[in-house]
Amino acid sequence: MTKRAPYSPSAWFWPRKESSWHKLRAGDVTATAAAALFGVSPYMTPFDLFHRLSGSVEVIIEETERMLWGKRLQNAIAQGICEDRGWRIVDASPFLYARSATFSGMGASPDYIIEDIARPDRGLGCLEIKNVDKFVGMDEWTDVEAPTHIEMQVQHQLEACDLGWGAIGGLIGGNTPKVYERERDREVGAEIGRRVMEMIDRVKRGDAPSPDFLADYETIRTLYRNATIGKQLDLDEADASEGARILALIEASHAANIAAKHADEDKKRASAELLLAITDNERVIGRGFKVSAGTTHKSEQTVVMRATSFRNLRITKKEPTA
Repeated sequence: MTKRAPYSPSAWFWPRKESSWHKLRAGDVTATAAAALFGVSPYMTPFDLFHRLSGSVEVIIEETERMLWGKRLQNAIAQGICEDRGWRIVDASPFLYARSATFSGMGASPDYIIEDIARPDRGLGCLEIKNVDKFVGMDEWTDVEAPTHIEMQVQHQLEACDLGWGAIGGLIGGNTPKVYERERDREVGAEIGRRVMEMIDRVKRGDAPSPDFLADYETIRTLYRNATIGKQLDLDEADASEGARILALIEASHAANIAAKHADEDKKRASAELLLAITDNERVIGRGFKVSAGTTHKSEQTVVMRATSFRNLRITKKEPTA
């Protein structure tokens, strides 16, 4: 691992290998997890983050084709945005990592370190690049701000790296750039840092946050994926209050399974009757609804390749306008 002169009082690292970079980050709360500390991350909850940090849950992200092309295009997007804005890329190290000198366990890996050529007095900043799907961009990227979790990611980076300003650069649908310049908000950064240290302390004490049973379903299934062979809980011999609580959960789960089965049957029955009623119309509109009933083609590998097709119903209810 090599070290260069730091940009700021934070601890900066330039590991040569991705494996070293992962080791540096292990146990830290990085900028991508900042929103989870406030319960507003689309990717993880506080409960999930706790178990990732404690090592009880390992998350392996399989790179999709979209992610691969996003990485390939990242430098081109960054260079184009910097050219348009009059900025210069100072550091584009792929495994750049910084740790806060103030908040223990707070780390960040900015995509780029940049400077404003026309305003050197601003000092160095960080640039976060996103390659954004057209429809996601239309729904979530406004004219004035990026999605909340990305806004928090940049404030986390500014605090961890001790930089005064930064920017979010998103390329929407491959041809529409949206750039948001952000000054460091020290109050926000300090609150993120405080919550980082609180989460790190929780991990040390083994005090997990309360789960969101819907959002944390997969995390809990992973935590308790192994059953002990032969081990049995007899509710008739259990503590009365605990036995009653588990019995209530069993009954609720059983009832939900039956309701889901009936709901699925009702859905199939209603869909079949609807298809019979609309015949070969691809769309149905009016009276507050829009129905898309296009044909979906699916290929299956059996003994030989054969194409199967089926109708795909999507029903959208239009909200009444004021």
